[in-house]
Amino acid sequence: MSTASRVWLISGCSSGFGRALAEAALERGESVLATARRPESLAALTDRFGARVRTRALDVTQPEQVHAVVQEARDCFGRLDVLVNNAGYGMQGAIEDVPEDEARKLFETNVFGVLSLTRAALPLMRAQRSGHIVNISSVGGRTSAPLIGLYSATKFAVEGLSVALSAELAPHGIRVTVVEPGAFATQFATAVRSVTPSAAYAALDAQLSAVLKSLKWGDPQDAARAILEALDAPEPPRRLVLGEHALAMVRQTLAEQLAELERWQRLSARAAPA
Repeated sequence: MSTASRVWLISGCSSGFGRALAEAALERGESVLATARRPESLAALTDRFGARVRTRALDVTQPEQVHAVVQEARDCFGRLDVLVNNAGYGMQGAIEDVPEDEARKLFETNVFGVLSLTRAALPLMRAQRSGHIVNISSVGGRTSAPLIGLYSATKFAVEGLSVALSAELAPHGIRVTVVEPGAFATQFATAVRSVTPSAAYAALDAQLSAVLKSLKWGDPQDAARAILEALDAPEPPRRLVLGEHALAMVRQTLAEQLAELERWQRLSARAAPA
């Protein structure tokens, strides 16, 4: 299919990767159903791109809104070629400190929101026998660190869903790519929900804040262009790491995992002999 005829549905388009992807796709002549909790934040897209963009309210934790936007894509454009699950937020706080209701809300958006929108879109994509699901994860979906454990847990879940979906949907002509960005200059970092640390974790909180301030932040427009290039490839990646910092972290994580696997392989093998 020509990229100019593709139809996108993107969640979380008010800023960051969602907005950058919407603009990049529209600039290439593609059509986009751009969604956000506050659709008024998307007015500039309509002003700039006219009828090739539709904007709608979407809270991915509300099933009726989820099904309505998929139906809107079908009604307005006749098909759906790329679904981008981008809506989500971060959480900074020790696992012991984060209230359970806050942890559940995080999973409702970052995991069940992805699941809900994907499941709603799949009947349309299967009927087409084509489509591409893009799940925006994080380098925190490959590794974790103190005080981002719950956020990473949501992204580990998205990674697991994505790997299984890739195998389940391949016979139906549908591809899946999970995107793992590092530090980019989106509003995500400023919108992270933080929990006041207890005394036991105050020092770790100060260390993490210092690390975040020292990072070099990438340009979301560069990330959007990289995602588009990956999606255009004859064999798109199942995982796409974005950013030098993220690449270094993933390489280190894989090396450490392999080293530990080899170090304990005798015990592992002895536990279940062939």
